[in-house]
Amino acid sequence: MLIQRLISAGIALPILVLMVWFGIGTTMALVAAASVIGIREFHRLAVRAGPTPVLLLATIGGVLFVVDAGTDFDFTRALITGLVLVPLFLLLTLGPRERFLADWAWTLAGVFYVAWTLSHAVLISRHADGREWLLTAALLTFAVDTGAYFVGRLIGRNHLAPSISPGKTWEGAIAGLAVGVGASLAITAGFDLPIDAWKAVVLGLLIALFSQAGDLAESMIKRAAGVKDAGSILPGHGGILDRLDSLIPSVVVLYYFLIYGLE
Repeated sequence: MLIQRLISAGIALPILVLMVWFGIGTTMALVAAASVIGIREFHRLAVRAGPTPVLLLATIGGVLFVVDAGTDFDFTRALITGLVLVPLFLLLTLGPRERFLADWAWTLAGVFYVAWTLSHAVLISRHADGREWLLTAALLTFAVDTGAYFVGRLIGRNHLAPSISPGKTWEGAIAGLAVGVGASLAITAGFDLPIDAWKAVVLGLLIALFSQAGDLAESMIKRAAGVKDAGSILPGHGGILDRLDSLIPSVVVLYYFLIYGLE
């Protein structure tokens, strides 16, 4: 399994770096593709848990969120309004009346949890030094995951959340925080980003904390669905959501850190 994970990462990481580095167009394409696959995997989890979300509307809405983030034509409010009302009216008309509320809620959950959050990556790419900041989020999240994984495997004894993810340990989580701080200082300095050292420490702590929380949140969703992995598209890793669970909160944290933390 570890060898499969390393091979998959060795193939996927260069592709991710190149698509981000080429600019806003390829970044939008990358985020849109990840959103479509992620929403489909979320739909699969929802069906396993009981509800039946409206996959087509969620997919269209997810792509539109990415387009909205990458263009100057702002239609966010109209899009959110449509995503809230259209599935509700459709399910009231066509769906099973006894479970329409659950189907509606899971439809919204999929598009907002996956695509709305991931669209922040496109917003970051439009920021000054956007390519470097977006790669910082990805590399920092990868470093935190790797540090927590190996330390937890080597010396982890105290379970962090055994009812959600039995493999997570407090030792691994603390190591993830420490790696997050060190990696944030090293990566931001390597990219020569305009950030003070103490702010880089804060950023590293925030991303390390929320990326690990994102991992646990997705584990709760998978547990509700009764599955180990969200999909099987990435050998050794599972599905797209199994890789994005940590990155989703990281890009959100970084976006608002850039908006409010650097001023």
